[in-house]
Amino acid sequence: MKYKLADIFEKPISGEWGEELREGEKGTKVIRTTNFTNLGRLDLNNIVERKIDLEKFQNKVLKLGDIIIEKSGGSPTQPVGRTVIFDVDSNEKYICNNFTAILRPINNVYPKYVLYLLKDLYNRKQVIKFQNKTTGIINLKLNDYLLNTEITLPKLEIQKKIANLLDKSQELIDKRKAQIDVLDVLVKSRFIGMFGEWLSKKKDLYMLSEMCNFIDYRGKTPEKSDEGIPLITAKNVKNHSFSFEPREYIPSENYDDVMTRGIPKANDILFTTEAPLGNVCRIPEIIGKFCVGQRLITMQTLENIVPEYLEYALLSNEFQSEMWKKSSGSTVKGIRSKELVKLSIPVPPLDLQNQFAAFVNQIDKLKFEMEKSLKELEDNFNSLMQKAFNGELFN
Repeated sequence: MKYKLADIFEKPISGEWGEELREGEKGTKVIRTTNFTNLGRLDLNNIVERKIDLEKFQNKVLKLGDIIIEKSGGSPTQPVGRTVIFDVDSNEKYICNNFTAILRPINNVYPKYVLYLLKDLYNRKQVIKFQNKTTGIINLKLNDYLLNTEITLPKLEIQKKIANLLDKSQELIDKRKAQIDVLDVLVKSRFIGMFGEWLSKKKDLYMLSEMCNFIDYRGKTPEKSDEGIPLITAKNVKNHSFSFEPREYIPSENYDDVMTRGIPKANDILFTTEAPLGNVCRIPEIIGKFCVGQRLITMQTLENIVPEYLEYALLSNEFQSEMWKKSSGSTVKGIRSKELVKLSIPVPPLDLQNQFAAFVNQIDKLKFEMEKSLKELEDNFNSLMQKAFNGELFN
């Protein structure tokens, strides 16, 4: 049976921000969009407390099974309208802030089903046509979204079956991600075990300029296109991980004119010099040509150091601490190339570095297989979502 989104919720309840607490005052716990995860769950590690008017507090306390929707925020790459379910079973009382609203499902609607339904609508970018932008903030026209979005609502029993199936599918994804995280921890632990003494005692220090050639395309803005040669930017560089998203390109015919300062290759080190500062990863095997954008420096190692060791040394607490001391900028912190090349790291014996590199490459192969499996699990989850909300499950 067809419904409007507005039909399956009570009247939306706006969030509240209240006032800052005075010293010694106890306040109300307030959930913000920083507490949202993209999986539809809450992360309460960074919860704030505010002074909330008692009457407003009583009318806006969150209940188990409430859906919290983001109505202001977002970004060009992340539309406003993310949702989480309030599943905190505790005596503590929570409200949500003024950038969010509470959607409380009516009696014949299963909250977890609604969460997945809203996630599906969000993934299919149905929220975008209900966005507007004022003073740099993207807002969701919530009432329009609820009144003008049509859905199919199965019987309560079917809603529960769909939600439980999607829960189990998501659990498999979570387990695979946890296994991948364990591999990352294992490599970091091995690095500290092998080289912790060199780092803490600053043994055999060499400046980066003594162990690497730098390829620097900062200050050179390439023309972009919808297709052509892949362009690697700072957005693609995560710590110990290269992300193929977002995908950007330059025109193929511009490649030779753009890449005049050196050609990066697979296993070279990418280092972000600002926004964010200090992210590091190795370039993976990329088929064909690619080019490197601004806010990135590529480091090509010389004979006394191997890339796998350099990657982890650059992300060590010791190096990152020194890097931040040399950074500059009032709003966005960055580091100049002439300062970066002077920073030092220990250079242990090459055979020890090679032992570590062999271990990293062994783990990388295992991680590659796990990430391939993760992609299959995520594809399966998305397929189930599509079938569920197209009425193709449990007919």
